[in-house]
Amino acid sequence: MSNPSKAKGTRFETAVCDYLRWALDDERIQRLTLHGAKDIGDIGNVYFHGQPVVLECKATRTPNWRKHWTECEIEMGNRDTELGWVIRKQPGLGIDTRNKVGAHLAYTRKQTYFQMTDMLENPQLANQFDNTSTRIPRNPLLIGLTLQQLATLLNNGLELGPDKDMT
Repeated sequence: MSNPSKAKGTRFETAVCDYLRWALDDERIQRLTLHGAKDIGDIGNVYFHGQPVVLECKATRTPNWRKHWTECEIEMGNRDTELGWVIRKQPGLGIDTRNKVGAHLAYTRKQTYFQMTDMLENPQLANQFDNTSTRIPRNPLLIGLTLQQLATLLNNGLELGPDKDMT
């Protein structure tokens, strides 16, 4: 791949996809091909209570919070879903272990976050997420979790992965 930025983005998408396959124990999760104006996210076959979830991965140097969220919203419209998250590679944090991939930031609008946590059967887990959530700078309508927390939310609070190996 001749474009270094595109290669970095592809590596990040692949790492996120592999992490979610492992975490949710679902081999159907895959990187999606580009659909131009009809893009439906970067990672496909992720669902929450039967509803599709759009996942948009970003490995950019600067955090263009609003721009990236707007792109995710367009893709949510293309996919006809209310559930969408942007997964942002954190500067200086690698992708060579599951722990590192799981530590990257996932963010969504607060309305989506509360809609999803309200559907959890374990209210204590929702409180735990609330206590560790991240504020998105200058964006009071957005809220962040780690990718590991998002995977736990998507997995309804169940233990992640088919095994206990977190290397």
